[in-house]
Amino acid sequence: MKRKYSGTPRETIPLKVIDSLVDIYAKWFYKKRRRNLISDTPKVLIASLGHMGDALTVSYLFPIIYKKYPNAVIDIISPTWCKAVNDSNPYIRHVFYIDHFLSNRSKINTWQKLKQNYRTFREVLSDLKKDEYDYYLDVRTSYAVSHFILPFIHVKKAIGFNRRGLGGLLDVELDISKQATFHHFDTYSVLLKEMGIEVKLEEVVPYFTINPSISQQQIEQKLPSKLSSPYVLLFPETGEEHRQMSSEFWATIVGNVLNNSNYSFVLCGQTDLSARIIKNIQEVTDSRFVGRVLDGSKRLSIQELAFLATGAEYALTLDSFPEHLCCIFCKTITIYKASGLPFYPIANFPVLLLHGHTLSLGVEFVRKNVEILYRENMETEEVKNLIAEKIIS
Repeated sequence: MKRKYSGTPRETIPLKVIDSLVDIYAKWFYKKRRRNLISDTPKVLIASLGHMGDALTVSYLFPIIYKKYPNAVIDIISPTWCKAVNDSNPYIRHVFYIDHFLSNRSKINTWQKLKQNYRTFREVLSDLKKDEYDYYLDVRTSYAVSHFILPFIHVKKAIGFNRRGLGGLLDVELDISKQATFHHFDTYSVLLKEMGIEVKLEEVVPYFTINPSISQQQIEQKLPSKLSSPYVLLFPETGEEHRQMSSEFWATIVGNVLNNSNYSFVLCGQTDLSARIIKNIQEVTDSRFVGRVLDGSKRLSIQELAFLATGAEYALTLDSFPEHLCCIFCKTITIYKASGLPFYPIANFPVLLLHGHTLSLGVEFVRKNVEILYRENMETEEVKNLIAEKIIS
């Protein structure tokens, strides 16, 4: 198979050089390893070394696997920054945490990320070696694949994609869809097909397990004042700067809603952006309404945010983990400034999605509860008014 690598020439040329050596090793040594027959009660090792949104949508595979194999065992390989997603999942037996340097967004240098990658790998290796897995599935089609673990563990059938190197170590080396753009769950379904499981995107039921110990009272103790209904959750942050909107953008929308309805807002995030938005809100709305804006940034856990989403009228987000989480529990409005169809939400509740991704323009999305609107520029009065009117109506 001719490999179609993902990345720039600066990234892919080293991958091709490394693969020329890995292919020789795999042909003469690794592929000749002794393997037992696949079990009817398979042990499955699923690797996803991306970010929290990836960890959440990958978890949608687990009940699908159990439907086909009720006695299956599922272990996962995941980064430590996805721990909050994995902790309460009822389908997982073990989680092996490896922090791949390519997906590490910590504010440390590359050498420190490489050391963290090596250290976390070494910490889990002895436990990974204890089992023989019937299937290894790596869901990544871009950077941060985990195929490097395969020579060190026991796997009967290793399945993954060939776009980011080390594909020679796979027993089934898959290419991605020939379509110009496709949803990432379509690649998951290709992996499942190698396990004898057929699934379509429109059939997927998203879920997130909320710890029963979480309560409204517990959450309100962390907020600056009491939360009143109806309320909207606002997530103004994403993991990449180029996908952000300005604080003025959010403040205008919030001010419009406050002035024309009885909604409250909870601002959710991990940075000081919320404080800047509140300052801007004071400039665009009646000062009497500012008390209906609660700054929950850096105060609430993922579990608590999910609990709040169950009672929210809307969640207003960017194309990141909060969007995927909130649309499980409430109506969601989301902005895709720089990405498109591959990451469209798998939702239980209706979603209004505004995007500026030209490759996704006019592409049909099979999840019919997602209304999709293309806008070349998001920072406009038309978009702000559209979002505010959607909430108020």
